[in-house]
Amino acid sequence: MKASEKMSRRTFAGRSLMVAGAAGLSAGFSAGHASAASDVIGVGIIGAGGKGTDHLNEILSIKGTEIRGICDVYTARLDRAVNTVRQKNPGVRSYIDYRRMLESKDIDAVVIATPDHWHAQMTIDAADAQKDMYVEKGMTRTVAEAKAMVDAVKRNKRVLQLGHQRTSSPVTWKARELCESGQVGHVSLIRLSRFRNSVQGEWNYRIEPQAGPETIDWNRFLGSAPARPFDPERFFRWRRYWDYGTGISGDLLSHEWSAANVFMKLGIPRTCIASGGVYFWEDGREVPDVLNVLYEYPEKDLSLTFSSTFSNSRGGTESETIVFGSDATLVLTGDLTMYLEPSGEKNLALIEAARQMRRKTGQKVGDKEPVPVLTFTRRDGQLPSHMQNFFDCVRSRERTRCNEDDGFDEAVTLVMSVVSYREKRMVTWDPQKKDIV
Repeated sequence: MKASEKMSRRTFAGRSLMVAGAAGLSAGFSAGHASAASDVIGVGIIGAGGKGTDHLNEILSIKGTEIRGICDVYTARLDRAVNTVRQKNPGVRSYIDYRRMLESKDIDAVVIATPDHWHAQMTIDAADAQKDMYVEKGMTRTVAEAKAMVDAVKRNKRVLQLGHQRTSSPVTWKARELCESGQVGHVSLIRLSRFRNSVQGEWNYRIEPQAGPETIDWNRFLGSAPARPFDPERFFRWRRYWDYGTGISGDLLSHEWSAANVFMKLGIPRTCIASGGVYFWEDGREVPDVLNVLYEYPEKDLSLTFSSTFSNSRGGTESETIVFGSDATLVLTGDLTMYLEPSGEKNLALIEAARQMRRKTGQKVGDKEPVPVLTFTRRDGQLPSHMQNFFDCVRSRERTRCNEDDGFDEAVTLVMSVVSYREKRMVTWDPQKKDIV
């Protein structure tokens, strides 16, 4: 793979913490939206697999939306999704070809929850059809595709939300508040980790017995990917293969990095070096099941590392981000804990106060034992969900919490790790050329 990888076969033509709710916002989503008069956003779902079904069920509970079309190349999935939605909207339509859905005037926004190799073309086609779009992560597989997606969104003045739910987590925004307040000090190192140890977590999804060439439009699934005979392994377990995704980088690294990008405003790194391999799941997969990545941000005096393994869940922790500041350490594992550095009169006094507070509640705390001075859980703050934020922005035309520019930075960052891993070399981002070299 070349660093400046061209698009394959098919030619591709201030973030807010809170956004206003739907009430009181203009119902005129944008010119050309037929649904505007009724203030109901017509939604189309492209891809009704596991993640698409999750989104479908959430949208059914969001006021002011109506799922009017569902598209999938696998008829059993399509039928299941349509039957679910028909309980609320008997008029929902089914599609095998997503382009026919995009022709529908009563669909204002689409959710793209397909394998990654389809994200770019579907996003571009949706934008050109004047639809807003919620696109699952990772955004795409090449820098060229990412550029084309951003161009289409901006040219058509569309709203895009990239599916990184942690950018809508109160814990992530609390970390941003602490970093911006100066309490953490200068951050010189961030360590991201993602651990899994289960058959499902390693993308060994169930292959349904009724799946076959007669129920799956295999050529539509392949799209721009290389032609090959029907293979249910590749259809259901596509994340294991380079033709359709970017492995750990697009599925897990992108999640952890996008959250860190909220509270550190990282942007694209200068350099990247990645290593790893298939060290446990020797089941024919092409992508690694162990991945280590090092990014450098010399303009920020910052290094960022990412590590992942598919043979250990770290006692069930799975996700961990550690922010190493000169004055404090933030540990994010779904919730947030802050530890102060044991130096300086103010810090020492706060640490001792926290230690005494724990002792008063009957906890045994040693004199040298680190104790958190702040704990913030997911229940301590409230934000509209990531999907709700998307629909709020469809109405208001504000920018989403993970918009196309954030998505571009995410795409370049994850693609840098893939290029480095596959070409076994350090890669650099050239901001003048806007390419990986």
